[in-house]
Amino acid sequence: MFSAFCSRNPIILFTSAANTIKYRFNQFNKSEDYEPGMICVLHTFGRDLKWNPHIHMILCEDAIGKSGTWRRFSHINYEGLRHSWQYCVLKQMGERIKTPEFKALVNKLYADHKNGFYVYAPPVKNFSTAVVNYILRYAGRPVLAQSRIIGYDRKTVTFTYTPHGSTQVVTETLPVFDFIKRLIIHIPEQNFRMIRYYGFYYNKNAKYAAYLKQARKMPPLVYKRQRKIHSSWRLRMMFYFSLDPLRCIKCGARLELIELYKVQFIRHFCESKR
Repeated sequence: MFSAFCSRNPIILFTSAANTIKYRFNQFNKSEDYEPGMICVLHTFGRDLKWNPHIHMILCEDAIGKSGTWRRFSHINYEGLRHSWQYCVLKQMGERIKTPEFKALVNKLYADHKNGFYVYAPPVKNFSTAVVNYILRYAGRPVLAQSRIIGYDRKTVTFTYTPHGSTQVVTETLPVFDFIKRLIIHIPEQNFRMIRYYGFYYNKNAKYAAYLKQARKMPPLVYKRQRKIHSSWRLRMMFYFSLDPLRCIKCGARLELIELYKVQFIRHFCESKR
Protein backbone atom coordinates (compact mmCIF):
# COMPACT_ATOMS: atom_id res chain seq x y z
CA MET A 1 0.00 0.00 0.00
CA PHE A 2 2.78 2.41 0.90
CA SER A 3 4.60 1.89 -2.43
CA ALA A 4 1.37 2.22 -4.42
CA PHE A 5 0.45 5.43 -2.60
CA CYS A 6 3.93 6.91 -3.11
CA SER A 7 3.74 6.18 -6.83
CA ARG A 8 0.81 8.60 -7.02
CA ASN A 9 2.13 11.04 -4.39
CA PRO A 10 5.96 10.92 -4.52
CA ILE A 11 6.21 14.40 -3.02
CA ILE A 12 5.32 13.02 0.43
CA LEU A 13 8.66 11.24 0.60
CA PHE A 14 10.50 14.53 0.09
CA THR A 15 8.45 16.47 2.63
CA SER A 16 8.51 13.64 5.16
CA ALA A 17 12.30 13.30 4.97
CA ALA A 18 12.83 17.06 5.31
CA ASN A 19 10.33 17.33 8.18
CA THR A 20 12.04 14.43 9.97
CA ILE A 21 15.40 16.21 10.01
CA LYS A 22 13.86 19.56 10.92
CA TYR A 23 12.06 17.95 13.84
CA ARG A 24 15.22 16.27 15.13
CA PHE A 25 17.20 19.51 14.95
CA ASN A 26 14.36 21.38 16.63
CA GLN A 27 14.74 19.11 19.66
CA PHE A 28 18.21 20.49 20.37
CA ASN A 29 16.89 24.00 21.00
CA LYS A 30 13.23 24.76 20.33
CA SER A 31 13.61 28.51 20.79
CA GLU A 32 16.37 28.74 18.15
CA ASP A 33 14.64 26.25 15.80
CA TYR A 34 17.91 25.23 14.15
CA GLU A 35 17.61 24.46 10.46
CA PRO A 36 20.28 22.61 8.44
CA GLY A 37 20.76 22.37 4.69
CA MET A 38 19.36 19.29 2.96
CA ILE A 39 19.63 17.87 -0.55
CA CYS A 40 17.09 15.09 -1.19
CA VAL A 41 17.24 12.67 -4.11
CA LEU A 42 14.35 10.35 -4.95
CA HIS A 43 15.13 6.83 -6.15
CA THR A 44 12.17 4.69 -7.12
CA PHE A 45 14.17 1.55 -7.89
CA GLY A 46 15.89 -1.15 -5.91
CA ARG A 47 18.98 -2.99 -7.05
CA ASP A 48 16.77 -5.66 -8.63
CA LEU A 49 14.90 -2.92 -10.61
CA LYS A 50 11.67 -3.49 -8.68
CA TRP A 51 9.57 -0.58 -7.43
CA ASN A 52 11.13 0.62 -4.17
CA PRO A 53 10.69 4.38 -3.61
CA HIS A 54 13.12 5.87 -1.09
CA ILE A 55 14.99 9.08 -0.37
CA HIS A 56 18.73 9.67 -0.27
CA MET A 57 19.66 12.77 1.71
CA ILE A 58 22.87 14.76 1.85
CA LEU A 59 22.74 16.62 5.15
CA CYS A 60 24.88 19.54 6.31
CA GLU A 61 26.12 19.21 9.87
CA ASP A 62 25.94 22.97 10.37
CA ALA A 63 22.59 24.57 11.16
CA ILE A 64 21.40 28.14 11.59
CA GLY A 65 19.03 29.35 14.29
CA LYS A 66 16.46 32.14 14.41
CA SER A 67 18.95 34.54 15.96
CA GLY A 68 21.40 33.97 13.11
CA THR A 69 23.78 31.85 15.18
CA TRP A 70 25.44 28.81 13.64
CA ARG A 71 25.97 25.50 15.40
CA ARG A 72 27.57 22.23 14.36
CA PHE A 73 25.78 18.96 15.05
CA SER A 74 27.98 15.90 14.68
CA HIS A 75 25.48 13.42 16.15
CA ILE A 76 21.77 12.72 15.68
CA ASN A 77 20.06 10.10 17.81
CA TYR A 78 19.55 7.11 15.50
CA GLU A 79 16.62 5.62 17.40
CA GLY A 80 14.88 8.98 17.52
CA LEU A 81 15.45 9.39 13.78
CA ARG A 82 13.59 6.15 13.04
CA HIS A 83 10.62 7.14 15.20
CA SER A 84 10.48 10.64 13.68
CA TRP A 85 10.59 9.20 10.16
CA GLN A 86 7.72 6.87 11.01
CA TYR A 87 5.66 9.70 12.47
CA CYS A 88 6.26 12.11 9.57
CA VAL A 89 5.49 9.57 6.84
CA LEU A 90 2.27 8.35 8.45
CA LYS A 91 1.20 11.92 9.20
CA GLN A 92 1.67 12.94 5.56
CA MET A 93 -0.33 9.93 4.40
CA GLY A 94 -3.00 10.48 7.05
CA GLU A 95 -3.58 14.03 5.78
CA ARG A 96 -4.46 12.56 2.37
CA ILE A 97 -6.24 9.34 3.37
CA LYS A 98 -8.94 10.10 5.91
CA THR A 99 -10.68 6.78 6.27
CA PRO A 100 -11.31 4.55 9.29
CA GLU A 101 -9.47 1.70 7.55
CA PHE A 102 -6.32 3.76 7.20
CA LYS A 103 -6.44 4.89 10.83
CA ALA A 104 -6.65 1.25 11.85
CA LEU A 105 -3.67 0.50 9.61
CA VAL A 106 -1.66 3.31 11.21
CA ASN A 107 -2.32 1.90 14.66
CA LYS A 108 -1.20 -1.53 13.45
CA LEU A 109 1.99 -0.10 11.93
CA TYR A 110 2.87 1.61 15.20
CA ALA A 111 2.25 -1.65 17.06
CA ASP A 112 4.24 -3.80 14.59
CA HIS A 113 7.15 -1.36 14.22
CA LYS A 114 7.86 -0.21 17.74
CA ASN A 115 11.42 0.75 16.76
CA GLY A 116 10.20 3.01 13.96
CA PHE A 117 10.54 2.71 10.20
CA TYR A 118 13.79 1.79 8.48
CA VAL A 119 16.51 4.42 8.26
CA TYR A 120 20.01 3.72 6.99
CA ALA A 121 22.35 6.37 8.36
CA PRO A 122 25.85 4.99 8.96
CA PRO A 123 28.55 7.42 10.12
CA VAL A 124 30.90 8.67 7.41
CA LYS A 125 34.56 8.32 8.39
CA ASN A 126 37.60 9.72 6.59
CA PHE A 127 35.51 12.22 4.65
CA SER A 128 37.45 13.02 1.48
CA THR A 129 37.02 14.08 -2.14
CA ALA A 130 36.68 10.43 -3.14
CA VAL A 131 33.79 10.00 -0.70
CA VAL A 132 32.07 13.12 -2.06
CA ASN A 133 32.47 11.90 -5.64
CA TYR A 134 31.03 8.51 -4.71
CA ILE A 135 28.00 10.07 -2.98
CA LEU A 136 27.28 12.36 -5.92
CA ARG A 137 27.70 9.53 -8.42
CA TYR A 138 25.47 7.21 -6.39
CA ALA A 139 22.75 9.82 -5.90
CA GLY A 140 22.60 10.63 -9.61
CA ARG A 141 23.04 7.10 -10.93
CA PRO A 142 20.66 5.60 -13.51
CA VAL A 143 18.30 2.72 -12.82
CA LEU A 144 20.66 0.18 -14.34
CA ALA A 145 24.25 0.49 -15.52
CA GLN A 146 24.90 -1.06 -18.91
CA SER A 147 27.80 -3.06 -17.46
CA ARG A 148 25.31 -5.04 -15.33
CA ILE A 149 23.61 -6.45 -18.43
CA ILE A 150 25.57 -9.60 -19.20
CA GLY A 151 23.30 -11.39 -21.66
CA TYR A 152 20.71 -10.79 -24.38
CA ASP A 153 19.40 -13.35 -26.88
CA ARG A 154 16.46 -11.36 -28.36
CA LYS A 155 14.04 -13.16 -26.06
CA THR A 156 15.51 -12.68 -22.58
CA VAL A 157 17.79 -10.23 -20.78
CA THR A 158 20.23 -11.34 -18.08
CA PHE A 159 21.57 -8.85 -15.56
CA THR A 160 23.32 -8.93 -12.20
CA TYR A 161 22.88 -7.09 -8.90
CA THR A 162 24.12 -7.25 -5.34
CA PRO A 163 21.32 -7.23 -2.73
CA HIS A 164 21.51 -4.56 -0.06
CA GLY A 165 23.49 -5.76 2.93
CA SER A 166 25.01 -8.67 1.04
CA THR A 167 28.20 -9.27 -0.94
CA GLN A 168 26.85 -12.13 -3.06
CA VAL A 169 26.14 -11.25 -6.69
CA VAL A 170 22.72 -12.39 -7.94
CA THR A 171 22.03 -13.14 -11.60
CA GLU A 172 18.48 -12.76 -12.91
CA THR A 173 17.02 -13.48 -16.35
CA LEU A 174 13.78 -11.87 -17.54
CA PRO A 175 11.78 -11.89 -20.77
CA VAL A 176 12.53 -8.80 -22.82
CA PHE A 177 9.17 -7.10 -22.27
CA ASP A 178 9.23 -7.82 -18.53
CA PHE A 179 12.70 -6.29 -18.39
CA ILE A 180 11.51 -3.18 -20.25
CA LYS A 181 8.50 -2.98 -17.94
CA ARG A 182 10.77 -2.87 -14.89
CA LEU A 183 12.74 -0.03 -16.45
CA ILE A 184 10.00 2.26 -17.74
CA ILE A 185 8.07 2.39 -14.45
CA HIS A 186 10.97 4.44 -13.07
CA ILE A 187 10.68 7.19 -15.71
CA PRO A 188 9.44 10.26 -13.77
CA GLU A 189 6.56 12.39 -14.92
CA GLN A 190 7.35 15.35 -17.12
CA ASN A 191 8.92 18.27 -15.21
CA PHE A 192 9.00 16.31 -11.95
CA ARG A 193 12.16 17.18 -10.02
CA MET A 194 13.98 14.16 -8.63
CA ILE A 195 16.42 16.38 -6.69
CA ARG A 196 15.09 18.97 -4.24
CA TYR A 197 16.66 21.37 -1.76
CA TYR A 198 15.40 22.05 1.76
CA GLY A 199 16.46 24.03 4.79
CA PHE A 200 18.83 26.89 4.15
CA TYR A 201 19.87 25.29 0.81
CA TYR A 202 16.46 26.31 -0.55
CA ASN A 203 17.08 29.70 -2.14
CA LYS A 204 13.63 31.05 -1.20
CA ASN A 205 14.27 30.32 2.46
CA ALA A 206 14.76 33.45 4.55
CA LYS A 207 17.97 31.91 5.95
CA TYR A 208 19.52 31.37 2.52
CA ALA A 209 21.22 34.78 2.48
CA ALA A 210 22.76 34.08 5.87
CA TYR A 211 24.04 30.78 4.50
CA LEU A 212 25.74 32.54 1.58
CA LYS A 213 27.32 35.04 3.91
CA GLN A 214 28.62 32.34 6.25
CA ALA A 215 29.70 29.78 3.66
CA ARG A 216 31.41 32.15 1.25
CA LYS A 217 32.55 34.83 3.70
CA MET A 218 31.04 37.53 1.51
CA PRO A 219 30.59 41.20 2.36
CA PRO A 220 26.92 42.23 2.79
CA LEU A 221 26.60 43.89 -0.64
CA VAL A 222 28.18 40.93 -2.42
CA TYR A 223 25.99 38.22 -0.91
CA LYS A 224 22.87 40.33 -1.55
CA ARG A 225 23.88 40.39 -5.20
CA GLN A 226 24.49 36.63 -5.11
CA ARG A 227 21.07 36.09 -3.55
CA LYS A 228 19.48 38.08 -6.36
CA ILE A 229 21.36 36.05 -8.97
CA HIS A 230 20.18 32.75 -7.49
CA SER A 231 16.57 33.88 -7.29
CA SER A 232 15.98 33.38 -11.01
CA TRP A 233 17.00 30.62 -13.43
CA ARG A 234 17.58 33.26 -16.12
CA LEU A 235 19.94 35.29 -13.92
CA ARG A 236 21.83 32.11 -12.97
CA MET A 237 22.33 31.25 -16.66
CA MET A 238 23.56 34.78 -17.41
CA PHE A 239 25.93 34.77 -14.43
CA TYR A 240 27.51 31.34 -14.95
CA PHE A 241 27.48 31.09 -18.77
CA SER A 242 27.39 34.76 -19.85
CA LEU A 243 24.42 33.86 -22.03
CA ASP A 244 20.87 35.16 -21.88
CA PRO A 245 18.59 32.17 -22.55
CA LEU A 246 15.72 34.50 -23.46
CA ARG A 247 17.57 36.30 -26.25
CA CYS A 248 17.36 35.15 -29.84
CA ILE A 249 20.84 34.18 -31.07
CA LYS A 250 20.06 35.57 -34.54
CA CYS A 251 18.28 38.90 -34.08
CA GLY A 252 18.85 39.56 -30.37
CA ALA A 253 15.16 40.08 -29.62
CA ARG A 254 13.79 38.96 -26.27
CA LEU A 255 11.84 35.72 -26.42
CA GLU A 256 8.40 35.68 -24.86
CA LEU A 257 6.16 32.77 -23.91
CA ILE A 258 2.88 33.07 -25.81
CA GLU A 259 1.16 29.73 -25.24
CA LEU A 260 1.82 26.06 -24.57
CA TYR A 261 0.75 23.02 -26.55
CA LYS A 262 0.81 19.43 -25.39
CA VAL A 263 1.42 17.19 -28.36
CA GLN A 264 0.86 13.47 -28.24
CA PHE A 265 2.51 11.24 -30.80
CA ILE A 266 0.47 8.16 -31.64
CA ARG A 267 2.05 5.42 -33.67
CA HIS A 268 -0.09 2.98 -35.52
CA PHE A 269 1.44 -0.42 -36.07
CA CYS A 270 -0.13 -2.32 -38.92
CA GLU A 271 0.56 -5.93 -39.70
CA SER A 272 0.36 -6.66 -43.36
CA LYS A 273 -1.76 -9.57 -44.38
CA ARG A 274 -0.06 -12.25 -46.34
